[in-house]
Amino acid sequence: MDELSIFLAQLLGLYFLIAGIIIMVRRKSLIPAVAEFGHNRALVLVVALVELMAGLAIALAHPIWTPDWRGLITLIGWWIMIESVIYLILPFYGMRKLIRKFNTPRWYITGGFVSVVLGTYLVAAGFGFILS
Repeated sequence: MDELSIFLAQLLGLYFLIAGIIIMVRRKSLIPAVAEFGHNRALVLVVALVELMAGLAIALAHPIWTPDWRGLITLIGWWIMIESVIYLILPFYGMRKLIRKFNTPRWYITGGFVSVVLGTYLVAAGFGFILS
């Protein structure tokens, strides 16, 4: 399980770090793109189903509930699953309303910052800068 934990920390850490920086820097161009996403039922469905598969894969392959970076990986898997189920369960108008609520510059800055912090922590753990 250690090799899987390290791989997932590296993968998710780099993803969150890179995505967080991009989200904060490019937020003005992302806001209209995300708004368009909310108007395409097929795209919402495909993204939700792919996200569900990714969340299930992480949660099933990595069921480690510890108060460290390994537990964070499991929590991220569950978070991805729950988000995808919300996308799938909500009526389409509810999904668009949810997107409008969070599709603001403030949420992009906050979410991007949180993503960079989580990513940095997982990168540090995955590449051996944090001792286990």
